[in-house]
Amino acid sequence: MNELALPIEPQLLVVVAPHAARDQMLELAATLAVRGPLRVVDAGNQFNAYPVARAVRRHTARMRAALENIRLARGFTCYQVLAMLEQLQPSSQPTLVFDLLATFYDEDVPLPQSLELLDQVLPHLSALSKAGPVVVSARPPGTVVAERLPLLQKLLDGADAVYPLLPPEALQAARRLPAPRQLGLPLDPD
Repeated sequence: MNELALPIEPQLLVVVAPHAARDQMLELAATLAVRGPLRVVDAGNQFNAYPVARAVRRHTARMRAALENIRLARGFTCYQVLAMLEQLQPSSQPTLVFDLLATFYDEDVPLPQSLELLDQVLPHLSALSKAGPVVVSARPPGTVVAERLPLLQKLLDGADAVYPLLPPEALQAARRLPAPRQLGLPLDPD
């Protein structure tokens, strides 16, 4: 499995991958929780405490203390995700946002409204990233909601750095951009 390597600097880093890099984000959450306080916003119902606990156990015997460092908030609609991000204050502690676009891909919310809501989310992510690292995971829209590709494009355009965990041709197909570049966070091949 590929892992996101540390250190992570104060910036808005978007990780694009199938399943929104769930496994890598859970491992990153464990590593960061061992180091100190961590904020997690779960927009795609992807945060699972059991793999995080197993990963924490590999890093420290103080598992309970590390797990207590995690402050988790879950959003089940794009409106809730926006509200949660509006409430977060800039801080030096890292913020992880799991599968940000999952709720924005909801077909019950018209695309123009989803785009408008994402336009409101991006400044909050940017403000948070000025004080501490913000890592946002996202996945390309599925074929059923392929018309929602502009949401991914908008998110990637607002990022300080993009870390693709997709094959180059898949990222290019998902986002009509130049070939992806690896930005300071090497992958650990397994």
